[in-house]
Amino acid sequence: MRGAGFRRLWALWGVGVFLLPLTPHASPLTPTAAAPAALDVDEVVARVEAICAKTQDLSARFRQTVTNRSLGAVREGGGSFRLKRPGKVRWEYEKPEPRLFVTDGKTLWDYSPVDKQARAQALDEVFSSRLPLAFLAGDCQLRRDFAITPVDHAATRGSASFMILDLTPKRPEAGIARMLLEVNLQGYTVEKTTLFDAAGNTTVIALTDLKLNSGLSDQQFQFTPPAGVTVVTPPVR
Repeated sequence: MRGAGFRRLWALWGVGVFLLPLTPHASPLTPTAAAPAALDVDEVVARVEAICAKTQDLSARFRQTVTNRSLGAVREGGGSFRLKRPGKVRWEYEKPEPRLFVTDGKTLWDYSPVDKQARAQALDEVFSSRLPLAFLAGDCQLRRDFAITPVDHAATRGSASFMILDLTPKRPEAGIARMLLEVNLQGYTVEKTTLFDAAGNTTVIALTDLKLNSGLSDQQFQFTPPAGVTVVTPPVR
C-alpha cells in the first residue's frame, strides 16, 4: 500500500476509528440504563459527541473489510489497535499479512516485515483532509462538519436498541464522501463505521475487546526500524 492508497487508508481511519470507541467514560463494561423508546437524531448525536470528548485512549481488536466497487474485489484484514490523544495511533495487521502503522503524533511509520521496509513521513503530510487530524486531536464536533440524518428501514424503524446515522461532509473532503455509523443506544457505542469514497468504494471498520482510558504509555507509539530494514522517506508534498 503506497502513495494515494496509503494516504486514503489514513484518511479513513483517522475519522472512522475515533468515532468507533464511543463507550461510557468509566468502562466499556459498565451497565447502562435502557435507552428511551424514542430519541431524535440531535439527542443521539449530542450524547455521542459528549462521550467522544471524554475518551483519551483506547486499545482494541479490529476487523476491516475494503470493497472496490469497480473491480468487485473484497479485501479483509484484522489485528490490534491502540490510540492515544492527541494524535498517537498504533495498529498492527495480523491478516492478510503482518503490517505495522504507528505514529507519535509527528512522524508516521509504515513497516512491512515481509518487505523489510519502513516508510517514514510527517503526519501532516499524509492527510489531504483536515478532518482526520481534527478527530485524532479530540475534536468531536460532528454536527459542525457533517449533515446528519437517520437511516430508516425495516430493521431500525421503531427500534430502541440502535440507530444508524448517515453523515455527509458539509464541505468537500478528499477521500470521504459519506459515512454510516451504527450507534448502540444502550451505551451510545458506535459499533460499526462504514466509509464511502467518491467512487463508491467502502471501508467497514469494527472494534471488539475495547479497553478505554487505561493510561497507555507514549512508548507504545514509538518506532525504531529493526536492523536490516530499508527506510524510505517520501518527498515533501
